[in-house]
Amino acid sequence: MRIDKLSNGEPTLFITPNREKLEKVFKRLNLEVNFHLFYTMGITNFLNYANLKQKELTLRGLDNDKIRKWWKASNNMSAINPDLAKSFTFITSQFLKTYSYIDKNNLDPTQNKDEYKNRLIKYCDSVIKYFRNKIEKNIFFIKNEDKIEMEKLYLERKQKYYPLVIKLPVNNLVTNKTSELGFVPYLIYDDLLDSFHYNKNLLKNTTDDAINLKVYEDNEIINKTSNIDDIRTKAYKIELKDLNLNEILHRLKIY
Repeated sequence: MRIDKLSNGEPTLFITPNREKLEKVFKRLNLEVNFHLFYTMGITNFLNYANLKQKELTLRGLDNDKIRKWWKASNNMSAINPDLAKSFTFITSQFLKTYSYIDKNNLDPTQNKDEYKNRLIKYCDSVIKYFRNKIEKNIFFIKNEDKIEMEKLYLERKQKYYPLVIKLPVNNLVTNKTSELGFVPYLIYDDLLDSFHYNKNLLKNTTDDAINLKVYEDNEIINKTSNIDDIRTKAYKIELKDLNLNEILHRLKIY
């Protein structure tokens, strides 16, 4: 997500993982993700990072009204993109597999430092391989009405990549009208590739303990299926638009 969109109150198009495909991963690993907490953590981290960057640039934090305008406008937009959804599903499922392996083998970031880090590095490698392969294939799928269409991510001339702008059909949920939004998926995939390369190098070169993934269990973001009671299941079905923005802003002390 782009910080400038947020600071200007302009909408962000939210593309989330494929929930049905993740359900199959959950079942296989005997895990469930509390999407209310999962999405809350993601939006909270994004707003916190954006607020810090805004202070660095302007000496002032993000404007509360701008955030609300951005949130409302973003949730009034809807689009289906099979390519991005598949990619985000892959990242999430690979993370859950990594989490499950660490949990089942009782790996500790301090006591089993090397094996723990190697498992996280393996996760990074799988994502790096996935996005490198996507960029090399130079194919991006979009859904236009009932058809899946294939586009190129970039043009290549003299061993240089020139990213292409792709038009994505977007539905305004207020007016129920559809328009086209131009965006550059190559930059999204290239940023993700860079991020996981950075994370991998950080894991390889730092002497500090790796992040303890048990924090996801302690905060009930990821749970074993057998530990979930019927009363709490609604939190596992929640959508991004259902988050309580007021709670997030209060936690970040943005009033």
